Amino acid sequence: MNRMNSVEELCTLIGSRITWGPGEDAGSLDADTPLLERGLVDSLAIMEIVAALDKEAGVSLPDTEIVAANFRSPKALWVAIEKLSAEGGK
Repeated sequence: MNRMNSVEELCTLIGSRITWGPGEDAGSLDADTPLLERGLVDSLAIMEIVAALDKEAGVSLPDTEIVAANFRSPKALWVAIEKLSAEGGK
């Protein structure tokens, strides 16, 4: 299992799943980037992020955690992942 070790690693994973507009790139993504507010993720991107977390980082998000609040920013998703880890999840 390749455990995700930092919010920066999570930003890299999320950034690689976003379709960036002109003048935007993954390097502009940080922990506080408002993903939903800026329209950077949609339902398909969220599912791609969830699948990548499972495949690449060994982090399985239960359906109950795949909610808009957890995808507002990389930091919000990181908090959800850490909470799952603390509860004995992957």
